Amino acid sequence: MIFFRVLFFLLSFLVATTGMAQTRLEDKIKAAYLYNFTKFISWPEISGDRFTICLLGQDGVTELLATLEDRKAQGKPIHLQPIKSLKNLNTACQILYLAENSRFQLQKKLAGVLVVKSIDHTLTVSSQPSFIRQGGMIGFVIVDQRVRLQINLTTLRQSELKISAKLLEVADVVQEGEHE
Repeated sequence: MIFFRVLFFLLSFLVATTGMAQTRLEDKIKAAYLYNFTKFISWPEISGDRFTICLLGQDGVTELLATLEDRKAQGKPIHLQPIKSLKNLNTACQILYLAENSRFQLQKKLAGVLVVKSIDHTLTVSSQPSFIRQGGMIGFVIVDQRVRLQINLTTLRQSELKISAKLLEVADVVQEGEHE
C-alpha cells in the first residue's frame, strides 16, 4: 500500500513538473514573440528616446521580459514600464502587454483605451481569452500545445501600425466581426 502511495506521489510530481516546464516554455516563446514584434511591426513615429513596452499585471511572460532592457528596438533602448491600470495610462507605449491575470481590468476598460491607443499607435498584446474579439491586436493562443498568434488586422490597421507579411504568414488573421 505504501508503495502505491509513493508511486502515485512520484507520478503526480512528474506530471506537475512537466506541466510547469511546458508553461515556462510557452512563456519564453511569448516573450520572444514580443521582442520580435519590434522587428516586424512599423510604428508611424516613436517619440522620445526609448522604445517603451508597458506591462499591465504580472505573469510568467512579464518576468522574462526583464532581459529585454539590455536590447534595442527601432534603434532605441527598450524600457519596460509597469502600469497599474488602463484608466490612468499616461505613458506613451509602443507595445502594451496585458498579462493573463489582468482580465478583470481588460474587460472593464479595454474598449475605451483602444480609442486612445489608435491615436498614439500602440500595439496591444495578450494571452487572455477573447482578447481579439474585445479589440486587442495580437493574441497568444495555444493550439495543439503550441503558441499561435491571432492578429486582428482591422484593429491593427486602424492604429496605423504596419505589419510585415512574414508575421502574417505565421499567424491566424482575424478580421473585424470574425470569431476566435
